[in-house]
Amino acid sequence: MKKRIIYIDVINIIAIFSVLMLHSSQYSYTNGQVLKNGIIQLIFIPAVYLFFMNSGAMLLDYRQKYSTKTFLIKRWKRVGIPLVAWSILWYLYDIRETAFPGPIPHHNPSISDFIVSFLNNNIINIFWFFYAIILLYLLTPVLAILADNHKKILCYLAGLGFVGGYLYPFIATLFKIKLIGGENGVQINPIASSFVSFFILGYLIKANYFSENFQRILMGAGITALLISICLNLLNFGKLAGNGLFIFFYATGIYLIIKKGAEKSDFLNKHATFVAKLASTSLGIYILHPLFYHLFEKIFKVSYTSFSYVWIMPVITYIICALLIYNAKKFKWLRFILP
Repeated sequence: MKKRIIYIDVINIIAIFSVLMLHSSQYSYTNGQVLKNGIIQLIFIPAVYLFFMNSGAMLLDYRQKYSTKTFLIKRWKRVGIPLVAWSILWYLYDIRETAFPGPIPHHNPSISDFIVSFLNNNIINIFWFFYAIILLYLLTPVLAILADNHKKILCYLAGLGFVGGYLYPFIATLFKIKLIGGENGVQINPIASSFVSFFILGYLIKANYFSENFQRILMGAGITALLISICLNLLNFGKLAGNGLFIFFYATGIYLIIKKGAEKSDFLNKHATFVAKLASTSLGIYILHPLFYHLFEKIFKVSYTSFSYVWIMPVITYIICALLIYNAKKFKWLRFILP
């Protein structure tokens, strides 16, 4: 196994489990569960942002290791092939079955319907992550040049992303200003994607660009953002509680907290090989977990508001998926579609 970075692996594990928790807690709408599950959502919301930061941390210095052509080929194998393969498989599944979250029914299947659905992320909606990360991959060769000798400009771009993608929408929400096209209206352009900031920040954190004092400020801001979000939720200001500004600080702060904790943990460093094996299953779990949620629901016949559904199902799904995916990846042909 290639050399790993312990905090990257730990964050991958936490991020995918956070995804599982988000998807097990977002379906409960009864009066007794809304508040509780709203708080669960706030706690685990950094999930995909942690993935984006990890990706930036690992990829923006690729020029030190291989060419841009090699980089793009590697990314195609890592994400492109699985996206196409699993879109086909989930499309076939969607024809007769359903599952939550993700799969979208297709009652009149055809090749043209598949193509249109694929181009519009209308096969399994949780695959939006793949489309977003592909845009970041396409932008990476430009950002990588800046990473070599112009980290201040990278930081500037992250700042622009923060202002345009998080601060401005927060102010608009606070003062009830309508945003034409919605908060995500410009994300089709990679350089304007709000995820670019996280992608860059992940690299800058890995490169130790920020001083220790500034990192402490970010960690404090992260914890503060979470506490404010929870308080707003308790006070029934749910829309403001889930605003991107709080998510930005919370995700960045918790990323730094996990990083520093993992680096100092003798236990994690001692078991780094096991941690790396677990982390290697994360993307596969992301792809397959809707099927396991569906099976859990059918076998145990639990309600969406039950403790078993919200808390037990993600744990069981993680354990079973991780075991299956790790062993399945021992077969070379399966490694092509199980990243």
